[in-house]
Amino acid sequence: MHLSCFRCQTSFSLKKEEIAFAIEALRESGDAHYDARCPRGHANRLSLEQLERAAPRTESPSEE
Repeated sequence: MHLSCFRCQTSFSLKKEEIAFAIEALRESGDAHYDARCPRGHANRLSLEQLERAAPRTESPSEE
């Protein structure tokens, strides 16, 4: 997931593993947003919906 910091406009990315961790943490805690930190340390709020759209899709095994 490629982002641009809302405060300093620094571009940064979240890895698949961090997105998966954030989704799991939000679901467990019931929080509405995850704070993704840019390289300069500014928090960027991401909703669960935004993270789920960016999450890699898992393929389900085909049933035979």
